Amino acid sequence: MTARLVFMILGLILGALPAAAQQFDRVVALVVSVGTGAARADAVQTQLQLMGVETLRSVDPNNSELRSILTRFAREAANSRATVVYIDAPAVNFEGRSFVLPAGAKLDRSTDIFTQGIPINAFSRSSAQAEQGGAVVMTAVDIRSELASGLSVMKSAPEGTPGSGSVLVADVSAFGPVIANLSAAATQPQVELGALLRRLSVVDNVSISSFPANPINLREPPQQAEAAPAPVAIPQAEPQPETASEAPEAAAAPAETPEELTLLEQQLSRAAKRAIQRKLRDLGFYQGLVDGVFGPQTHDAIKAFQKGRSAEPTGLLNRRQLLELSA
Repeated sequence: MTARLVFMILGLILGALPAAAQQFDRVVALVVSVGTGAARADAVQTQLQLMGVETLRSVDPNNSELRSILTRFAREAANSRATVVYIDAPAVNFEGRSFVLPAGAKLDRSTDIFTQGIPINAFSRSSAQAEQGGAVVMTAVDIRSELASGLSVMKSAPEGTPGSGSVLVADVSAFGPVIANLSAAATQPQVELGALLRRLSVVDNVSISSFPANPINLREPPQQAEAAPAPVAIPQAEPQPETASEAPEAAAAPAETPEELTLLEQQLSRAAKRAIQRKLRDLGFYQGLVDGVFGPQTHDAIKAFQKGRSAEPTGLLNRRQLLELSA
């Protein structure tokens, strides 16, 4: 009975964490590589993570996988302050539109692009869903094979469209300056995406569709810390008079069973799970999206956290660990 009461109190405390404070105080990024650009995409992801950006990484996705990832990213972007998309992949133009080619794309006819490719505009529209907006940065990879009539290799940024984020396209030869500018930005207390795009736009073999009309802060300037809220007190049972038959010391609480820990995790609110993921990320154990979904990446991070405290790496948080990560 006591254990159940503690579980219920923990659930109420963690479930009461404010969701609104976590929705728009986050920046998310989608990093996609197809073919030879995995190392470049990894380097970009590292610099974004140094800025505190949550990253969703995709390596060699096929058409359906890339569409699914893009849908997930758009959902996360709608609950974020700002976004960035980095694409390192082949891309082609057809009838005035630009398309990213996923892994395994086959273009026997020019019209195959509508079923095999993903419009770049789909990425730029998704990036614009964030509160401040976002942008797409792309390294355009050469296509070795011959293209069907009507298709051409994309070498410059498409024209900007209303309701979409900026699109910056760089040749592979320009990646050095791109990553150098990102590395320099990662050391700054404030990173404004529009200013970063302007610095990149003057690099040789780089073009951009448009510049953001309003500031987009990938990292906001530090503000004076507010006073920490008073900790939530957990109600304690009133002491009962001891009888002669009672032992002078209470017995140690038994360890929770895997079933109890699984139930406790299921009772956590989405906001509470976001808070735990954020704390795991701050501690260096988690690098994924702070999306309130406990998947394999989150459970691996929990195991790493537990190993760091010489605890059994179950991947399921016990009461003490939950309280530590929600503090």
